Amino acid sequence: MEGATIVQQILKALDLHSGKIQQQMKEMEDRLRTEIQDTESRLRAEIQDTENRLRAEIQDTENRLYAKIRETEDRLHQKLLDLEKRTDARFERLETKMNYWRLEWSETQETVDFLARKTLQHERKLRSRAGQNEIS
Repeated sequence: MEGATIVQQILKALDLHSGKIQQQMKEMEDRLRTEIQDTESRLRAEIQDTENRLRAEIQDTENRLYAKIRETEDRLHQKLLDLEKRTDARFERLETKMNYWRLEWSETQETVDFLARKTLQHERKLRSRAGQNEIS
């Protein structure tokens, strides 16, 4: 019996010891689970923070690009306005020259008409005198 008692005592000791081991394993599992959850929470927070920073940087870049586009549009618009003003001024100068040439052409035409009339008058006089000279 002594052997059976010893075996029973050993089994009791092992049973107590296995309970402690199970309790320690349970505690380790709980600590590990808590650490994993903490790590997961920290990683999620870091990911969220990184996402927020990236969104802010993207928004900032987009705003700067739109500002550059608007600035370029404004410059192009101003250049077009300047070009239009210069073109208008050149057309006005060209129109002034054309009006001057029309006036010159008109005056030249009047002079040619006057000279043509005078030439015809002189030719008639000459013919008339030539005819009188032949009769006499």
